[in-house]
Amino acid sequence: CLMRGEAVAAVVCVAGLWGAPFALCGSAAPDKAAAVKGQTTYVRYCVSCHGPAGRGDGPLANDLRVLVPDLTAIAARAGGRYPYDRVERIVRSGEILRGHGTADMPAWGDVFKKTKGTEAATVDSAVRDLTHYIGSIQSPAKEPPK
Repeated sequence: CLMRGEAVAAVVCVAGLWGAPFALCGSAAPDKAAAVKGQTTYVRYCVSCHGPAGRGDGPLANDLRVLVPDLTAIAARAGGRYPYDRVERIVRSGEILRGHGTADMPAWGDVFKKTKGTEAATVDSAVRDLTHYIGSIQSPAKEPPK
């Protein structure tokens, strides 16, 4: 079980991102094998706040002092492109958001060093896999109403 501040800081920041289709080194989609591995990490560390589908409705979401972001809308909030590098950086080391003060979601890079719960060989691969998984759950961009 993670401490409230630890569990919320890294992913809450991720949810505050913009986003849309996956954009990683010109790739049109997340790496499927990495996303499958990342789902294991997501279920272990992120579901309690972000929920099973990543919509910010996990069992702890209502107990937090901040609104838990919908991770499926990162790309939509980013103008249609999934900001892979930014998501990866936030998962790894957290982020202080302007106007929000300190981060409320933990930086997971240090947590991944202390556990084998990621099923990944290294911290870098755990972060990469999780970032690909989050990219894989992005909702398609909605067309503006006519």
